[in-house]
Amino acid sequence: METALEKDGRFELNKELLYLHYNYFKTVRLSVKPTSAPDNGTPSEFIENPSITHLPEVPVSAYSNTELSYNDNTLLQNAKDFSNIAVVVLGRGGSENIDLNPDFFRLSENEKELLDTVCHTFEDVVLILNTACTMEAGFIEDYPSIKSVLWIGFPGESGAKSVARILSGEVNPSGRLPDTWVYNNLNHITSNNFLSLDDKGNWIDGSYKYNDAPTIEVGQILGGGEKQVGYFLQYSEGIYVGYRYFETRSQTDPSFKYDSEVKYPFGYGLSYTNFDQKLLELQEEDGNINLRVSVKNTGETAGKTVIQVYYNPPYSGKIEKSSVNLVTFKKTNLIQAGETEYYTLSFPVEDMASFDYKNYGAYVLESGDYKISINENAHTIIDSKVFKLGSDIIYDAEHDGKRPSDMSVATRQFSDAMRTDDYLTRDWNTEARAFTGPKKEDYIMDSEIKDSLFYTPPTDEDLGYKDSDMPLVGQKLDNLILLSDMKNVPKDDPLWDKFVSQMTLDELTDLCGDGAWHIHGLERLGIPRSLTPDGSMAIAATVYSGATMGTDGAGITYPSPMIAAATWNQELAYLVGVSVANEGKAFGYSGWYAPSMNIQRTPFDGRNFEYYSEDGVLSGKIAAAEIRGATENGIITFSKHFVMHDRQSNGRDQIMVWANEQAIREIYLKPFELAVKEGGSLGIMSSFNYIGHAWAGANNSLLNNVLRGEWGFKGLVITDANVYPHMDVQNMILNGGDLSLDVLAGWMGGENHNKVLLGKATNPLYDISMVTALQKAAKNILYAVSRSWVVE
Repeated sequence: METALEKDGRFELNKELLYLHYNYFKTVRLSVKPTSAPDNGTPSEFIENPSITHLPEVPVSAYSNTELSYNDNTLLQNAKDFSNIAVVVLGRGGSENIDLNPDFFRLSENEKELLDTVCHTFEDVVLILNTACTMEAGFIEDYPSIKSVLWIGFPGESGAKSVARILSGEVNPSGRLPDTWVYNNLNHITSNNFLSLDDKGNWIDGSYKYNDAPTIEVGQILGGGEKQVGYFLQYSEGIYVGYRYFETRSQTDPSFKYDSEVKYPFGYGLSYTNFDQKLLELQEEDGNINLRVSVKNTGETAGKTVIQVYYNPPYSGKIEKSSVNLVTFKKTNLIQAGETEYYTLSFPVEDMASFDYKNYGAYVLESGDYKISINENAHTIIDSKVFKLGSDIIYDAEHDGKRPSDMSVATRQFSDAMRTDDYLTRDWNTEARAFTGPKKEDYIMDSEIKDSLFYTPPTDEDLGYKDSDMPLVGQKLDNLILLSDMKNVPKDDPLWDKFVSQMTLDELTDLCGDGAWHIHGLERLGIPRSLTPDGSMAIAATVYSGATMGTDGAGITYPSPMIAAATWNQELAYLVGVSVANEGKAFGYSGWYAPSMNIQRTPFDGRNFEYYSEDGVLSGKIAAAEIRGATENGIITFSKHFVMHDRQSNGRDQIMVWANEQAIREIYLKPFELAVKEGGSLGIMSSFNYIGHAWAGANNSLLNNVLRGEWGFKGLVITDANVYPHMDVQNMILNGGDLSLDVLAGWMGGENHNKVLLGKATNPLYDISMVTALQKAAKNILYAVSRSWVVE
């Protein structure tokens, strides 16, 4: 930041304050003696040195100390003499495997003292929020001296340069919030079904545990001994997540005080100029809604803005609907002061359909008036027109057929995940679970839940296989087929089956069972070894993956996905994907465990910094563009975590997520759907949790029926870190998973789940079903590899 402000912003900095912070960071001692800035870290730094996650904060008392400065003044007096503008930076982080307590989002006592001191001294204060989570920003109203607020998320390796250019006025900011910022994060309706709070306002670890949850033996990698499993998480709010709750309730409940709840709406953002947008025309043609929008820069500075398009559907009460739904968006060009530009935006009519889980078990467009609007943000409409639908459209086999974007009709797949039909409606019943949290009876584990915690593999006889169904394995063809021969062969071509039939059982199980940060190579069939590092903000090896990949490559640190979403710029996201691909090639990587695209259901998930938004359309379209940029340049992206991995606490202890199918499809599956349909994703990483009674990594409805059947996904599904007992590889391979991210094998040298699979595939009770599934998985894996840059 220091270098950026001086070189890119051309600011003169107060060295006395810089040295104070640098010395305190290094030594935890107060001194303004000249010293260098601390070094930047590597992607592994937080692993190698966990203490750096808690940075020492200079005590506010230092600023009133007269013994530190070069004269008899306090540091604050010197700062006021140096400049009449003060810049204060507040930061928040996040981490895998933790959730964030409500107080985390509020000012600490030290921060309050700092703002009190600075704002009392300076009339003009710039506040920079270096946080990839939604702080409770109501405190800004308490400090009239704060004239400007700049949210920068985690801006990445070169983001500080942009911060400097924005502060200097060289760059006109044009971002928009990807989340709703509220006065109290506990007022998110989702917080009532996240965890339980103790008397001090902290989340209680182990909340929402079944009363008779069993204990199981765990391996040494998890600490050994017994571990309790069997937790639950109820998405009782249904579709009313983020702005869908606040905006719909504000429009339908006269008692709801929106302005007391929401500080900054979803899609909010300011600029150094002003724009006038008009919705000039709306036409429906060939199943698409086409909009013509004019955008005039009415200010005195060139700038960009975002055209945000929302729809408000008719509400009959038969299907629950939000009154505000983002449907598409576009970032404008740089528009000169006084100039007007015209834009065409389009979206399919089907994108306004709701999933009717109660009646038809299909997507439905109810007849009536659909208000299509361009908005300043989710709360403020600029202009609107009405699209009239004369009769219902029911996307099922008996009525109007599949949605045009689907490969097959979308039907009920997750009825077992509903648990109890007590989901939030526009009645806003405060006795419903969305407000009260789980009821007493929700903690009782019935026999079906208990049985689903322990996997019993079906035999070939159970599955209806006969001896004649055994596929050919290790077939020796007259002409050997190499993977390079398959590079342009369509997935449904029978040649793929012939190619895979050349693989022996050992080769199949090595390919499918040993997949930690790499995909096995096989020289005799021309299959190169693929390196697949972790990611979200970098494509880089760490000390974890380095054991497999043989490197600790420190790549570019990109801005957090929240910042990517805040650009509302799909073209820019595409270029990020291209950059990732180019960097991956330079390192020798051909896969990337990214992007992370779970919904920020609550502000409290410790991994929200890895995710894009509370909204599936914004998340999905930005991620899809990034995926497309990487995929078109030969990198397999693994969209994760599929799906509904929205809490860290006990998230790996066989936690069962309960939700109605409308919410599952419209909110949580939406970004992944766009990643496949628009991004062409060739990789998916499944999640740790259960969806209903089935682990996500072995959920046939999710992986086969929806992902492959409805959406037409052609690539491979890998597990997340496969060290937890419920992540059974036989279950995985039989129900749509392809590759085990076998961490233990990665650390110990390679022999683990591949041998488990080999044992099952040579067992007469299971051999036919296992070999059939292994060949199908190999086909999925190698199809993706054949499309990567390592195969010429």
